[in-house]
Amino acid sequence: MQRIREFNRRLNDRFFPRCARVLHLGSGPVDLEPWLPAGPAKPQLLALDVSLHALTSNSGKLRICADAERLPLPSASVDLIVAEHVFEHFPRPEVCLRECSRVLQRGGRLVISGPNGRSYIAQAARLTPLRVHGWIRDGTAFPTLYRFSTPREMRRLAGEVGFEMVDLETFVGEPCYTTFLPVVHWVLIGYHLLLERLRPWFNFHITSVAQFRK
Repeated sequence: MQRIREFNRRLNDRFFPRCARVLHLGSGPVDLEPWLPAGPAKPQLLALDVSLHALTSNSGKLRICADAERLPLPSASVDLIVAEHVFEHFPRPEVCLRECSRVLQRGGRLVISGPNGRSYIAQAARLTPLRVHGWIRDGTAFPTLYRFSTPREMRRLAGEVGFEMVDLETFVGEPCYTTFLPVVHWVLIGYHLLLERLRPWFNFHITSVAQFRK
């Protein structure tokens, strides 16, 4: 009986391929739909954010206003979770990671990008009032806590909830907070170029992109 069930399940997968489901965690107004592969098996994209105001500017078809600590999704219902510069704002990243693990399929992936908590940008952000962040970014700002923002923290907290880090990339990138200050911006361009040269030997990177597997 078990062999018959398995054979028929493979037939279903062949003639009725399941559409992969991608959760964009903390999407805000960003719609990832144009970046998804086209075709009959195009993944289903869910944009989730705690801010209803941000979601109203998101052009995605499926939008969910919810807290990352309580994802309104069934267990094992998602194949991929993408989170861009959002985990540094979570007061309890381990709770969010546990929820991500719950809704992911076995073997599913979690991709997180965010700032290095030891970078000069993170240190400056800790010393700057929140209203200044909003003024510099020309929009809404959220408190930055950096409780999941170094490679060591990411491996430890993710490992505690059953994730395995399978890839980690670090880079410096261009300065983006001083574009309204011409002279200062020139100085920071040189500084970022220096950091990029030193990055292989020192933990001076600005951004990390980590991939985890359940």
